[in-house]
Formats: sequence, structure tokens, C-alpha cells
Amino acid sequence: MGRLSQIFRLVFADLGHEKLLSLCQIVAIAAVLAPLLVLFGLREGVIGTLIERLNRDPAMRLVVPEVTGANRFDAVWFKRIGERPDVAFVLPSTRAIAGQVDLARADDPAAPVVRVSWLPTAPGDPLSPAGKPLADGLAEISLSTAAAERLGIKAGAMVNAAIERQRAGKIEPVRIQLKVGEVVPPELYDGVAAFVSLPLLEAVQAYRDGYAVPALGWEGDGPAPAMEAYPLFRLYARSIRDVPGLAADLRAEGVVVSTHEGEIASALALERNLTTVLLVITGLALVGFVVAVAINAVAGVERKRKHLAILKLVGYGRSWLTGIPLLQAGVLALAGAVVAVAAFAGVAMVVNATFAGSLQGGEAACRLSVAQLCGAGAATVLIAMIPALFGGLLAARIEPSLELRDV
Repeated sequence: MGRLSQIFRLVFADLGHEKLLSLCQIVAIAAVLAPLLVLFGLREGVIGTLIERLNRDPAMRLVVPEVTGANRFDAVWFKRIGERPDVAFVLPSTRAIAGQVDLARADDPAAPVVRVSWLPTAPGDPLSPAGKPLADGLAEISLSTAAAERLGIKAGAMVNAAIERQRAGKIEPVRIQLKVGEVVPPELYDGVAAFVSLPLLEAVQAYRDGYAVPALGWEGDGPAPAMEAYPLFRLYARSIRDVPGLAADLRAEGVVVSTHEGEIASALALERNLTTVLLVITGLALVGFVVAVAINAVAGVERKRKHLAILKLVGYGRSWLTGIPLLQAGVLALAGAVVAVAAFAGVAMVVNATFAGSLQGGEAACRLSVAQLCGAGAATVLIAMIPALFGGLLAARIEPSLELRDV
């Protein structure tokens, strides 16, 4: 431990002796690293925010089956799809026509009737603003903002649902009163729809197929048989990056689906292209940085050949002489990285303040995490020490008899 502290004292004493040169080297390192940090911060901020916004929009992760009636999806299929790591939510759905229901305010018989699409929901629904079920049981419903505005109601209100069927040439209407549990924000769903439990949606389809629904007091030709397969589903990928692969697998099974793959591909291509450009710029900067550090280390050894020869003469071994340029390069690189991070923090603050009007809560136009900044600093130190090894090896080969013969 004493020998280690001694070599550090030597390194800092030497840097202090050449403090102006050391300061210039620190500034030079910061001048290379700070712009790179800002560029990657903009990439993380601007492109990262774009990707995050797309991921937060459930519509971008939605995989919609075409209403063709050609496919039937049973419990085995739903279990298999639900266990995929790229699937965030999947739920069976009945025929689309069975989910067209007229809603009206329960407190105003003269209020206009609004026809909405009923969609099944369950715990974990990506459209749930509070993370809880949008509807449960046979007496609850949630509405999209568009549907709630047309009805002129808010969460907690009561609505009447009117359902009709034609049997034996006669129109048979029934009604059910439902409580509105949630109003789904427009940023999560912008259509005119209502969200109900799957049993309630199945009950509506069974009634329209002529069956009785004893749980709701609806009469018919006996209870409906248990559904063993469904014609449709609601499916959300875990992230926008999972949508293309998930859609491709479904199409390979013969399931025709539609997605926002075009918009997703454009965003991801922009991310890849910008990353490629930044890597090219970083590569060029890295080459220049390595060459500069190597030249500086060699030049430093050449300036101090006699001093290093004296150290070797008094008993400092080859490892010591090799370590001095390495440690000097590491100390200078660490100091330069600290200055670069401070400069990045200042620039990021200005950039984020400039774009504050177009950012949402928690977003930033220029950002890097603490882990990323620490990683950049550690990489800078490591990269600086690698070319400095040439100077260390050159120092270790110094022969005191040759360097001190004129002293």
C-alpha cells in the first residue's frame, strides 16, 4: 500500500510541476468528449422520447385481426400466445356485429342514443389509465372519451344499453343498466367504444343468437353452449419493437392482421441511422484521441528521460517506470471526463429549457443517465491508458548509463 501511494505521489508531483501542460491536456480531453456526450444525449433524448411516446401509445402496439371469419381461436391458442414474452395483453373477442350496442343516459330518457362498439377488457388492459380493470361483472362499463362526450356523462354515471334481436320475424329488445367505471383518455383510445367484461359481451352475442341469458333475465331458446373458440381477439405487443415479429408469426399461421408497422419501421430506422452516424463520428474522435494520447505519452517520456533514468538508478523497477505514464494518462483522462460531464450537464440544461414547451412530464431533449455518464468516463480512462502503455514501455527501456553519462 505504501509503494502504491508513493507512485501516486510521484505522478501528482510530476503533473503539478507541469501544471499548465496538464491543464491543456485536460481541456483537450474534455473538448473531445463533451461534444460526443451532447450528441449521444440528443440521440437518447430526442429519439428516445420518440420511441417512448410510441411505446406509451397502446394503438402503436395493437395487433388487429381482420374481420374475415376464417379463423377460430381456442383456449390453447390464447394460452400459447399469452405466454409469449413479446405479448403484453391478449383477450378473446366475439363477433364484431355482436358488439354494436346503443347507449343512452339513464337519467335522461330524451337524451340522444349513441351506438358504440363493445370491446372486451380484463385486468392488465393497456387502456386502463389507473392500471385496474376497466369493467368487471355484468353491471359495469367503461367508455372512451369520445363516447362519454357524445353521451354527456362522466365516470360514475349510469347508462342504459339497448340490445335487439330478430327471432321468428319479431324484434325482441332488451335493456340493461350499467355503471360507468372509467373514462379512457383520448391519448389511450380515440375511437367511440365501450369496454365491458368478456362474460357480458358473450351474453350479448348469445342473446342475439337466440339463446337465453338467465343471469340477466333475458329469455330465449335455452342457455347458450359454452364458447370453445372465438373469431376475434384483442392483442397488444409488449413494445413497438415486438410488433413486426409478432405480426409476422401470426401471418405465418394464416391470421390476417393489421398493425402500425410502417410508422414503427420509420421510427426505428431513424434511430438506427442516427446511431450509425454517431458511431462513425465517435470512431473518428476515438482514433484522434488514441493517437494524441500516445504521442503525448511518448513526448512526456522523451522530455523526462534523465529523471526516469535517475529513478531507475535508485531502485525503481521496470514496472514502476511503466506505470508512471499509465497513471498519468488515467488521471488526466479522469479529470477531462469530469470537465466534459460538467460541460454536458450545462449544455443539456440549456437544450432542455429551449425545448421545454414541446416536452411532456419526465421527458428531455438531451439526457444521459448517471450509469451512461460513468460508463463514458470509465471508457475514457481505459482508452487513454492503452496508448499510454507505449510511453510506459519506452520508459521501462531507459538505460541510466546512457542517459546520465554526460551528467
